[in-house]
Amino acid sequence: MNYDLRDKNDRKRFLRYANALMRNEKTNVKLIDESNRTLNQNSYLHILCRILAVETGVTEKYAKDVYFKQLANPNIFLQEIEDPITHNKAVYLKSTSELTVTEMNKAINYFRFWAESNGYYLPDASTDIDGTITFASEKDEEAFHKAEIETSKFDSYL
Repeated sequence: MNYDLRDKNDRKRFLRYANALMRNEKTNVKLIDESNRTLNQNSYLHILCRILAVETGVTEKYAKDVYFKQLANPNIFLQEIEDPITHNKAVYLKSTSELTVTEMNKAINYFRFWAESNGYYLPDASTDIDGTITFASEKDEEAFHKAEIETSKFDSYL
C-alpha cells in the first residue's frame, strides 16, 4: 500500500492501517520510505561531481551526466523509451529528482566506488532520511568542506 503522508486523507488511512496492525499484534512490519531524494543528498552529489570535474578537467554537468549517471549508474539512470510519434527507441537520462532517498544513497555509493576504481577519491558520507549528512571520518568531513570551498571558486567555469 502506498500513502502520501503530505495528504490529509492518506495520513488518516495510514494511521488506521497502522492501528489495525497493532491490534492484530503483527510482529514484523516493513515500512519503505519512498520520498524523493533530499536536498542535502543533492548538494552532496553536486560537490562530488565538482570534485571530479576539477580533477579531470571537465564541466560539472559532464561529470554528473557521464561519470555519475552513464558510467557509474547506468542501471538507475539510462531509461529506454519509445517515441510515441516515430516509434523509434531512444535512451534518455533519468533525473535525480525522480529517485527515492534509498536509490540516491545507492547511486552516490556506486559513484564513489566507480571514481575510486578509476583513481579518484571522493569523500565518504551518508545521508539520513531527514537529510542529515554524516561523514565516515573526520578526514572525509575535512576533505568535503575543503572541496566545497575550493570548487565554489570555479562556479563560473564549471
